[in-house]
Amino acid sequence: MRDVALPCDLRSEEETRAFLQQQAGCLVAAPDKVISRGASAERRCFRVTDGVVRLVRYYADGRRQVTRFAFPGEFFGLSRAERELASEAVSPTTLLEFDLGRLQKLSDCNPYLARQLAGALRAAVDQATEHIVLMGWKDPRQRLAAFLRMLHGRLGLGDVVPIPMARIDIADYIGLTAETVSRAFAELRRRSIVEDIDRQLLRLDVSELGRLIEDEL
Repeated sequence: MRDVALPCDLRSEEETRAFLQQQAGCLVAAPDKVISRGASAERRCFRVTDGVVRLVRYYADGRRQVTRFAFPGEFFGLSRAERELASEAVSPTTLLEFDLGRLQKLSDCNPYLARQLAGALRAAVDQATEHIVLMGWKDPRQRLAAFLRMLHGRLGLGDVVPIPMARIDIADYIGLTAETVSRAFAELRRRSIVEDIDRQLLRLDVSELGRLIEDEL
């Protein structure tokens, strides 16, 4: 954010959003570009305006875990735990970049921003809980179905949902191998729960998807 006085008298959420957009830095990231390498000293947070970002934990043995996908309109990096994760663009992505300290100072005196940030933190907690529940399913088809239901809730239009991430991203998010994810997709296609429209666009039978998630297989 640019070094200007913090206006504590913004009178609406619309004015607050406009102010933030004016003061934020704008980043454009190509697919797989690193946005933040993750560190306890990181003092930036971000809001996705277009595209999708993955938050990733890398391990010393070469493994990685995708812990969250951030979608348009969502903040990431508000919590210290998220700032310690690497963030990478999944697809062509545009972001707003904020200095976290200045953002917090403004939220201290601006109730509209305080509500926005509190809502963003609640949404991140909801996503983390959703991820924990997803990982509790033992059957790969249920994990994939739960992931597709989550994605449909974020990006879906009617019964159609785009799939901007690669199979390996999905696998590292739901705790499976890419080969197992491919087999699970094949089974959902066989059962007519998923239909390919093109390489990155699916049609879902949302009702059957929900039944598959809740049924004991």
